[in-house]
Amino acid sequence: MSAIPEGIEYHLPIDLSLIMSWIAVGIIFLISWLGVRRMAKVPKGMQNFLEWILGIIMQFADDMVGPTAPQYYPLFCMLFFFILVSNLMGLVPGLVSSTSRLSTTAGLALIVFFATHFFGIREKGLWNYVKRWFGNVPTWLKPFMFVIELMSELARPLSLSFRLFGNILAKEILLGVLALLVVIFLPSGNIIQECLSVVPIVLRPLIILLGLLVSVIQAFVFMILAMVYIGGAVSHEAH
Repeated sequence: MSAIPEGIEYHLPIDLSLIMSWIAVGIIFLISWLGVRRMAKVPKGMQNFLEWILGIIMQFADDMVGPTAPQYYPLFCMLFFFILVSNLMGLVPGLVSSTSRLSTTAGLALIVFFATHFFGIREKGLWNYVKRWFGNVPTWLKPFMFVIELMSELARPLSLSFRLFGNILAKEILLGVLALLVVIFLPSGNIIQECLSVVPIVLRPLIILLGLLVSVIQAFVFMILAMVYIGGAVSHEAH
């Protein structure tokens, strides 16, 4: 016997950010396929471009994480390429950056948060990992130090998610406002307003260039912070 009454339809809601995220994943797969379909000892074209970007990511990971960095390369590359492609999608008419939604940026921040502690515990063991939160302070100060460190750890996903969300949302709002001004001023029939429509038309390419720069920088910053957090969690202090 069905629990759903007849005549009532149920629709599974699909969020726009989820659709844009899957499109971003598809674009990444396409770019990756173009880069590896004709591998050559002397790289050129898309293979050369991807190897150049991957080389930069791996170099930064080696510097910030240390000898164990290679095992985290996939995570860092995934974060960078997904955020970069998602950010750039907002510059294409008809598409929206999934990173302009807090649900997406919060999800990415939580991935970094749980990965940081998982890798740290795996590398050092649970007690040795937690022990560092008490700090090298007198015994009576250790509970206060633990609370401060715990609050600092919990603040990391908040800062990661809101930083990326705020910057990308601001870019999308600017582009949307400029497009709206053109629609309002251009067909008005008023000479002054039609002349004013030139301003957003001229500004839009400049905002797109700024958006391109912001998209790259925010993807890079998010990845670097992930490296810093994971590097700090898995590194062993010198005695």
